[in-house]
Amino acid sequence: MIDPSYRIERILQEGRDPEVGVLLLDFVLGFGANPDPIAETLPALLQVKREAQQSGRHLEILAYVLGTELDQPSVQNQVAQLEAAGITIASSSTNAGLLAREFVAKGE
Repeated sequence: MIDPSYRIERILQEGRDPEVGVLLLDFVLGFGANPDPIAETLPALLQVKREAQQSGRHLEILAYVLGTELDQPSVQNQVAQLEAAGITIASSSTNAGLLAREFVAKGE
């Protein structure tokens, strides 16, 4: 939750795999978490999305942000960054899983 380097490495690896159609991520805000997890991760997400598009495939990126408006940065701030990047936001971790399953089923 603090150092995103392994996560970013895995995002790049999975996002470049032509058999991967959906990336599902959760972001946790608050005590003990990275102070700005979206800002740390967003460049890698945008890169794999762009690379997928350039290779003629769609890569759906889903995200769920766990936090409150009292967290710094606030949950709304983090969600707004993802939405501006065209990333699909889930309202809960359960909904994120359900959405991912539907995107995978559509792609089959």
